[in-house]
Formats: sequence, C-alpha cells, structure tokens
Amino acid sequence: MERTRLMLLLAVLLTAATAHAQYNNTSLGVGVQFNAVLNEPSRGGLSFQFTRYIESGFEFYARAPALIAEVRAGADTPSGTGRVFATGLSLGVRYLMLEDRLRPWFGLQLGSAILITKPDITWALGPGASFGLDWVVSDSIALELAGTYELFIDLNKPSRHQLGGTLSVLILL
Repeated sequence: MERTRLMLLLAVLLTAATAHAQYNNTSLGVGVQFNAVLNEPSRGGLSFQFTRYIESGFEFYARAPALIAEVRAGADTPSGTGRVFATGLSLGVRYLMLEDRLRPWFGLQLGSAILITKPDITWALGPGASFGLDWVVSDSIALELAGTYELFIDLNKPSRHQLGGTLSVLILL
C-alpha cells in the first residue's frame, strides 16, 4: 500500500505542469524622458529604472535620468545660456492597482535633480508623486507610460515644480 502511494505521488510530480508566477519580482528599464520645470526650458533624454516587488501590490522603485537641459545661466558659453547635463535620482514606493497584463499604478517618491553648471553644480531635493500604466507584452518584456510631479525645495531660491513624462521598455527578471 505504501509503495503504491509513493509511486502515485512520483507519477503526479513527474507529470505536473510547470508553475508560472503571476508577475515578475524585478524589472530593469530604459526609456525616453521629458521634463518641464515651470518658468524654465524643458529637458529631454534617457531614463533608467529599477523596480522590485515587495508584497501585496507594493513595489520599490528607483529612477535615474540622463538629460540635456537648456539653462539661462551656468552653461560653459560666454553668455552663460546653453545646454548642460542634468541627472538625479528618484526613490519611491508604488502601488499596483492590478497585477495582470495591464498594471495601472501610483507612487510616492523622494526625488533629486542635479544640473552640471559652471562654476557650481546646482542640485535640488524634494517630494513627488507619480502614476503610470505598465503593459506586459510577454513573459520578459513590458512597456511603461509614466507621469511624475516633483516639488524641489531650495532654501536660497524659489521652489521648483517639475512635471515629467516617460515612455520605457522594461525587462522583467
């Protein structure tokens, strides 16, 4: 009797279908990003991101842009106006409202912005919010459309309101 049960269990294990996860726990992405800061020229470039699923629909994410910014002062030109390199980092948590092929989400983050200007580097830090939609195309690829708002606070200058948009391709790991 015991031997029959063991053989039956072994047969079930050998013929069972492979288990598939409903979603992947980690993703890496690259995308095109555009930012608009009120009363300043817009910026465009690439965005790199990382997400890690935590639990119950929550994910940790990090996004780092590599942008070209048009500035009115601080560029390496005689007039000071021109293009400079801009980067930063946003760290946050987002909540997936659905965990299917279409995944709408919203999140909160702490963002930073760094402009490589002359003679000093300009940087800012502040809170933000984001929202977006991930569309899982296959088991390993997703497309993401995201929007962000960040409020950069500087003690010596007026606060800056930044709106951003990103279209990314994500590799699901």
